[in-house]
Amino acid sequence: MRKNRSAGIFGGLMLLSWLTIPFIGRQHIKRYLSSTMFISFLIMVESYIAEKKKWWIFPNPPHPYLTGEAALLLGPFLAGSLWIKKFTYGHFGRYMLLNAIVDTFFVYPFQRAMSRAKLFRVGTFKKYHLLGTFLLKAALMYVYQHLVVEKLKPQRALKNNPIE
Repeated sequence: MRKNRSAGIFGGLMLLSWLTIPFIGRQHIKRYLSSTMFISFLIMVESYIAEKKKWWIFPNPPHPYLTGEAALLLGPFLAGSLWIKKFTYGHFGRYMLLNAIVDTFFVYPFQRAMSRAKLFRVGTFKKYHLLGTFLLKAALMYVYQHLVVEKLKPQRALKNNPIE
């Protein structure tokens, strides 16, 4: 019974998140997807370490091949990161403020509700550690977008220019 509820909740979060993606706009998705995927890869590595060290626990995964963390990563994190960058990229202070608000919501009320539903709980990590890692990853994503994606784009365009 708990597996079905877990699959329904995580599946619903993924579905709702994906339903918003077409409204972001193709140009914004193309612009911001690489930095989001870069951080997603780092989060997958982090989740492997977190599982071993029991930093946080997903006791009832939604599917045998999909962990609760992967469901959150592929759903709310992916869509949320694209939306946040769409509205705040270019204004680092606003970007970090909005991330702080969203991440605080996830770490405190959302995590509490997920813990009561026995879907997710913080293990050896403290909640403020979790919030700190979220904000660090947000800053890293912004820096990657700014330095790697935005700064190298003009250089790549020059290299592909057949005029020379």
